[in-house]
Amino acid sequence: MNYSVLFRQFPLDHLDALAPVVAQAYGVPDYDARTKIRKGWGFLDRNATEEEARRVVETIGDMAGGAMAIENAQLRSVSNPKVITGFESGDNGVTLKLQSSREPPRPLKWAEIAIVAAGRFSEEIIQREAGGDQQKMAGMLMGVGVFMVTGIPPGLFGGGKKKKKEEKPVKTVRVITFGRIVTTGGEQFAFSPDHFDFAGLAERKQINAAANFRAFLGELAGHTTAQVNLGARLLLENHSITFANYGGLHDFETELLWMFNATGDRPA
Repeated sequence: MNYSVLFRQFPLDHLDALAPVVAQAYGVPDYDARTKIRKGWGFLDRNATEEEARRVVETIGDMAGGAMAIENAQLRSVSNPKVITGFESGDNGVTLKLQSSREPPRPLKWAEIAIVAAGRFSEEIIQREAGGDQQKMAGMLMGVGVFMVTGIPPGLFGGGKKKKKEEKPVKTVRVITFGRIVTTGGEQFAFSPDHFDFAGLAERKQINAAANFRAFLGELAGHTTAQVNLGARLLLENHSITFANYGGLHDFETELLWMFNATGDRPA
């Protein structure tokens, strides 16, 4: 059986205190210990034996809130995200508008919201050009990141001509910014600030999507006792979300998994 070791509190808030203890537990230099903490997104280990996991937890002790060992099969998971495009809020909660026309609006009580999160990472796009011609083909390849954030299916858009031999791919990069809401039951809702109706903010609505994104996150966090991930924390503190350094969707999802399973104080 494989075990994971999870910090009970947000580890980057205690990096200087944790680094020497983690270095001792794993027998590695201080630099490697700090890298292990930073890149774990709340997890210190994902593939330890029970004995190894218990030993690491014991070594960390109560430092920075301590750590816990969980058998991987017992980790609680969240559902695949459903894309939302708007909301209405009230005294008791929020009603989310789903992108799918087959889905009715989803009411949530404030107490049902467990995690409020924001992320940003780069997504590679492949465009097709014919020879030196700058005209684009009818389509664009979009990766899984865009799909998980906006609900736009990956693949080619439009019905372009068949690929010619002289066509060659041109790679460009776009930056994806998005939010997530996770409920206490593990439901997950995703939204893109560029594809979201912020009318539910009413008089708090701002002049651009970035400001509205921050305001919406603030409303969710302010009405609930939900945990707030690093990306959302940075935005709510008026810092750039790029400082979160999510290398991709995997980093963001790992952080959410940690938050959904760890106990202790929310990051503050």
